[in-house]
Amino acid sequence: MRVAIVAPLCECVPPKTYGGTERVIHWMAEELVRLGHTVTLYACGGSETSADLIECYPASFRELKIPHTAENYKLPYYKQLDLAINGPIHHDIIHIHHGTFHWHPAVMQRLTKACKTPILWTDHGSVHNDGKPEILQALTAMDIPMTSISDSQRNSLPQLEWLAAVQHGLPVNLLSPTESLTSDKMDGSSTYIAFLGRIAPEKGVPAAVRIAEKAGYPLKVAAKICTTASRYYEEQIKPLFREYNVNFIGEINEKQKAPFLSNALALIFPICWMEPFGLVMIEAMACGCPVVAFRNGSVPEVISDGVTGFVVDTEDEAVEVLKKVGTLDRKRVREVFESKWTSAVMSKKYVDVYEKVCEEHRATLKANAIRTLQLESEAFNVGGSESSDEETKSPDSSWSRYQLGDSSIEGSPSLTVSSESTSLEQSSLMDFAKSTPISTLEPRTFI
Repeated sequence: MRVAIVAPLCECVPPKTYGGTERVIHWMAEELVRLGHTVTLYACGGSETSADLIECYPASFRELKIPHTAENYKLPYYKQLDLAINGPIHHDIIHIHHGTFHWHPAVMQRLTKACKTPILWTDHGSVHNDGKPEILQALTAMDIPMTSISDSQRNSLPQLEWLAAVQHGLPVNLLSPTESLTSDKMDGSSTYIAFLGRIAPEKGVPAAVRIAEKAGYPLKVAAKICTTASRYYEEQIKPLFREYNVNFIGEINEKQKAPFLSNALALIFPICWMEPFGLVMIEAMACGCPVVAFRNGSVPEVISDGVTGFVVDTEDEAVEVLKKVGTLDRKRVREVFESKWTSAVMSKKYVDVYEKVCEEHRATLKANAIRTLQLESEAFNVGGSESSDEETKSPDSSWSRYQLGDSSIEGSPSLTVSSESTSLEQSSLMDFAKSTPISTLEPRTFI
């Protein structure tokens, strides 16, 4: 299968340090190539992949210090999407991984007018921020199916017709246990609680500090400080770390994660928002490290309570389960990871989704072609009195333009956008054209 993967341009694929979405995309692309598929990755300069790489921007937005705003992303994303959809490379399916903005429906409506390749969309973020329910519904109205990254993400927006839920996975050998903790090391004097991720209010860092303090364990924090959270860190988190003597390591790379997680008593994951998927949970499990997590978002889907960690509702519960987390079988934690949370498992699920999307797309093209032929036949019969009997017996020449088997239809009419989705362009949601009219953006500007 010829698969196009359209990555965000915020980070390189894979990112140098933090960047959950881009890391997942990298692992998926590598696994699809390993499975024998032809993969084209549309990403920023500096990306590295076994797939065919199309560099759609000189470097990542992070490296170029481009602020995270819808207006800043609009033109680069338009060009990237145009290159993937209308560029010279033919794909069997185009899988877009953009976090959606208000202008995405108008852009996609313009770019897909002549597109006969099926498109799949996965938004890795919250589906409730910045008017996203309306944006995602506008895209599905254009026959662009959506996959979620967890049941939690899908269930939080039930009115959207999700095609499937495909949870994340990472390469089986990317992270593995180093020196595992033994029972004689779990007395609180020579081990610690780990926090991994980024500094942000929704990540629950203050709760992690309080839980570790009450449980009597030191806390080590390996986290990225986002630009948008720098003030939050300076004013609230930094003084807290100083008061409780928290060991703040900063941002760490892949090589540093295995020893950091393997030597921790547990990973604390005290999120206070409906996170679609917490990648750090399966990173910890890959290292045999149990996870103590709050019951939010995808946590109950990922953590097997009492096996790979504990799911709790309060800080006091977290303190209590930390007293018995050392009794969990760390080898079993790793085994569960290998059976459920690898990139091989994830990618095979995506291949199943791709095949379903392509099959439904072929069926739609066939139905449209048959409908067109029926209309032509009806028109022919209305005016057929002038035709000779011999002409009437002859097959309509229009039939020769189509192949109505299981293969793609050659010469079939392009799909028309429904009146519902056309009207979306007139709605307040489609204010993309106010600052940069779509008519001024020519297709294939990167070619």
